[in-house]
Amino acid sequence: MCGILGWVGVGGEPEAVKNSARPALEALRRRGPDGSRLEAGPGWLLGHTRLAILDLTERASQPMTDGEGHWLVYNGEVYNFEELRRELEARGARFQSTGDAEVVLYAMREWGVACLGRLRGMFAFGWLDAGRRELILARDRYGVKPLAYEHGKDDFRFASDLFALRALPGGSREIDSESAYLYLGLGYVPNPRSILKRVRKVRPGHYLRVRWSEEGFDVQEYAYWSMSEVAAASEPGRESRTDLLERYEELVGEAVRYRLISDVPVGSLLSGGIDSTLVTAFSRQQPGAEVPSFTMGFEDPRADEAPFAREVAKHLGGKHTEFRIREEEVLKIWDGLWGVYDEPFADSSALPMVALCRLVAPHVKVGLTGDGGDEAFCGYPWHRALGRLNGSRQVPGPVRRLIATMTATVLPSFRYKALVFSQVDRVAQWSALRTGLSEDTARLLPVEHADERAPLSEYFRQGAQGLKAVTDPLDWACRMDLLTYLPDDLMVKADRASMSVGLELREPLLDHDLTTWCLRLPVTFRYDQSAHRGKVFPRDLLERRVPKDLWERPKQGSATPFIDSSGESLPRCGCL
Repeated sequence: MCGILGWVGVGGEPEAVKNSARPALEALRRRGPDGSRLEAGPGWLLGHTRLAILDLTERASQPMTDGEGHWLVYNGEVYNFEELRRELEARGARFQSTGDAEVVLYAMREWGVACLGRLRGMFAFGWLDAGRRELILARDRYGVKPLAYEHGKDDFRFASDLFALRALPGGSREIDSESAYLYLGLGYVPNPRSILKRVRKVRPGHYLRVRWSEEGFDVQEYAYWSMSEVAAASEPGRESRTDLLERYEELVGEAVRYRLISDVPVGSLLSGGIDSTLVTAFSRQQPGAEVPSFTMGFEDPRADEAPFAREVAKHLGGKHTEFRIREEEVLKIWDGLWGVYDEPFADSSALPMVALCRLVAPHVKVGLTGDGGDEAFCGYPWHRALGRLNGSRQVPGPVRRLIATMTATVLPSFRYKALVFSQVDRVAQWSALRTGLSEDTARLLPVEHADERAPLSEYFRQGAQGLKAVTDPLDWACRMDLLTYLPDDLMVKADRASMSVGLELREPLLDHDLTTWCLRLPVTFRYDQSAHRGKVFPRDLLERRVPKDLWERPKQGSATPFIDSSGESLPRCGCL
């Protein structure tokens, strides 16, 4: 894991260009504290800050070249690199390092962008053919790793975050009012937008091809993967539950094994919930693996999951470290969040995530998380809510709106439910569920021309374009979160928090092969209608390894407790 930046079409002598880019490289240093370097040539510059995880020698440092005019700056991990390496060696490639970055360099040289669909992992990279003046920017399928870019009048630049882009000469600083509007409605700035007017993000599952010459720039965007490629949930009965559960167990084990590949210590972040417990349990059962677990507790017992994690860790065996965080420490983190998140971010669980990463980083360089488990297995309450609303659209729209108005008037506490019930279609219901805002309320958001902007539902409508073949509401809800909430909220939270202290987080449950298989499962194996709860297969699998009473409890999440022991509120963290 690292920080990357690039600048093409830039004029001036290479050394002068490198000097002007040093502040941007410095802005990325926290993402890569183990080394940094700039390389430049006629009309181009590449920069890299390294967090050394695989092949700790200088041979694996970046920017990396094959000596024939091809260059790579790369952030992430491609876990199947050893298989790809063997195939490339059979084609004549000769490697100098033992890590995955050089495999990506030669895969792009050998197969071009066709290799992107073969990469299993998380990544964001820039691949440069200096002789042809061509740059490829690519990002992984679920947006685990960030990649932003700015296309100016005379140049094109990219970086891992907005801090670095702003540090380049002439970097954009003007706020995009449309992005501000979306942020206030959603709590995050959705891709491909950024909070800065001229800066955009490479969309998950996409790549950009940038060509430049004296005549100007040609920038084209392409999708190498789409959610529409993942078949809708199948009907029950084609395969037995037992066979499917065995296959799920194999895939989870494989995903965890891949993510234990490292030349530095690996740990797991354990909350004691289903997903993190499942990942920790599988990591502990790998031959020869010593994976310590870490958890963080709060002073407020109502929000403290540390006792649950402690009991799980005791049952699994192995080293377990428990941290405690006090109110004054939360306040210090709050004061420094502006230097962690590169654009406005309104997820209050960013605070404990930053705190936990700071505490874990001195112990290990890589941490396993349970992210992705909710999205594939109907784990959120809004998934269940959308499923219950499925029959409501059979009620004529005017009747629904009348019922909603009467309900909200008589029972104000039901106003949110009434708002959702009154919506005209599934996307509008989803928008109301996820934002809590009606179209009229959204027009009152404190942004210029808010009353003239498209409804927030249009953002979700764009994401739903590839889901037309998905009829089941729960399956649809899982995919919508994988396309929107996961890359733009959860992955932003995890990446910025961890990389601010040089810690790499890995998400086994977001393994592409695993997630694709899970989404094709019959919904009955993902959500139990009779018990009104998700994660059917994860629960079944976990029960084989950990007693149910240690992990079966209501979902708490990781939001910071804002009320101290005296009853006074800590500063609200709704808008970071």
